[in-house]
Amino acid sequence: MTAELARPLRQEATDFVASARLSIPSNANVTASPFIRSLPVLDDQACAVWAEQVLALRAHWTRRDEHLPFYTLGLAAYLDAVRDDPQLGGKRAYHVAALRQESNKLITAHFDPLLDRCCQALAESTGQPALCAGEPAALPGFHIHLPHPLFGQDVASRHVDLQFKQVFGVSQPHPDEVLTLTLALSLPAGAGLRLWVGDEPLFHAYQLGHLVLHNGLTPHQAVLHPSGGMVPRIMLQCHGLLREGAWVLYW
Repeated sequence: MTAELARPLRQEATDFVASARLSIPSNANVTASPFIRSLPVLDDQACAVWAEQVLALRAHWTRRDEHLPFYTLGLAAYLDAVRDDPQLGGKRAYHVAALRQESNKLITAHFDPLLDRCCQALAESTGQPALCAGEPAALPGFHIHLPHPLFGQDVASRHVDLQFKQVFGVSQPHPDEVLTLTLALSLPAGAGLRLWVGDEPLFHAYQLGHLVLHNGLTPHQAVLHPSGGMVPRIMLQCHGLLREGAWVLYW
């Protein structure tokens, strides 16, 4: 993280533990982590409005699993920049300009104020400007997990975020120059994030309307629907790369 972002992390990391205890999985190892920061961005009513907007655009979702109700809205480099698509003549969807521009146009038309709010919050927190990338990158998009019993298990992968390689051709940015950002718009009870700082994972409980920041280089895993229920998990998802003194957000 940047120096401005890193200084208050340890104090703020202790704050989320008390507020999260009622919703965390019973077997989670909860420890205040200096690797995560959570910024309040939206109230509950605003989250509901934006979640409804995502649901209303279901015709534009892309199904990402043959058996489970896991979808995205918008292009995502970790999926669309790494797999050849036979229907595109072996090309990768992320690198087809017409598809990327179509995706960005849709996101802009329906979510531009939301993206502006996230950029504003990030800029205020770090003291550095933030903007959405646009060409040649995909704009921030959305993960959608509809309720399913298997999402209560550890089905999400443990991974690190290296999308800057596929999108910008940056091989080894400084850890202070990259971010992963997640904003919960609709949140099942107990959903959160595990991070492996050492041998044992730490758990961070997501909060509705809070923008969660970390550098994405610490191994991590999404906790999707640990308590079951019928609330869909809808998350604005993106990454940030510090370029020429400004955060550039993309997915």
